[in-house]
Amino acid sequence: MKKNHITLTIGAFLVIIFGFMLFTFQVRETEVAIKTQFGKAVLYDEGKADIGPGFHFRLPWPVHEVYVFDKRIQNSEWTFEETGTIEGKPILIKVFVTWKISNALNFYNSFSGDMAKANEVLEGKVRSSQNAVIGTYAFNNLVTTDERDLKLDDIETKMKERVGADSKDNGIEVIMVGIKRLGIPESVTSAVFERMKAERQARIQEIEAEGERQAKTIKAEADLEANKILAKARAEAIQISGEAEAKAAKYYEVFKENPELANFLFNRKALEGLLKENSTLILDPNTPPFNLLTQPNTGKAAE
Repeated sequence: MKKNHITLTIGAFLVIIFGFMLFTFQVRETEVAIKTQFGKAVLYDEGKADIGPGFHFRLPWPVHEVYVFDKRIQNSEWTFEETGTIEGKPILIKVFVTWKISNALNFYNSFSGDMAKANEVLEGKVRSSQNAVIGTYAFNNLVTTDERDLKLDDIETKMKERVGADSKDNGIEVIMVGIKRLGIPESVTSAVFERMKAERQARIQEIEAEGERQAKTIKAEADLEANKILAKARAEAIQISGEAEAKAAKYYEVFKENPELANFLFNRKALEGLLKENSTLILDPNTPPFNLLTQPNTGKAAE
């Protein structure tokens, strides 16, 4: 009797668990789900069928059927694809796309919830977009040594806009379209390298010309500043010279009143200059200014 009681308890517990699993379903934080009733999606607020995280009730099949999708950001990339530029030059390009499900019902209607099918359709949209966008750009907008000619950001932005617009009705939000790698076919490799060398040489010449221009500008500014300094120095020299002449004129007035004193001072100055170093001179002692050595106090100058 006791064993029967335990068996019944276990059986009831299993029935409860089975019933709970049969009449409920769980959606994780990283998922989004839709529920269909007899094959048609059950709509909720604002006409959306998206069911968020948590436990939800349902009726067993065939009344209700639940489809759960991963709503995290997905990354898709494909092998190299050859495309042509506006000049018709071929280039190999590898593109990647990051995307997520934005509308679970549209995603289900478009791909029956099959992620592999969604990735395949998305690949076709990306290939069409890259051919259309890159076909409007020149080869050197993708491969060049001059960063000013690169247009990779513009190309990626336009590709994202086209793929996003084409995928919106499929319930897909395109977050980013990027160029992962670029390649050059062997048939055009040598020509591309020669062009890149020519671009680099042209850039070198441009930098050298800019350097020469800046050097000339700096030299001209330095010359102008030097001329200003010299002009100012000349003006100050003229001013100082004028002041000195003015002072000298006062002394000349004194010399005019006493010519003998002036003559005496000039002779003494000349004598000091001649005898500054050890010298031997043989001259007439009466020859000025050497007469000062024998007759230092003669004349009015002594007064």
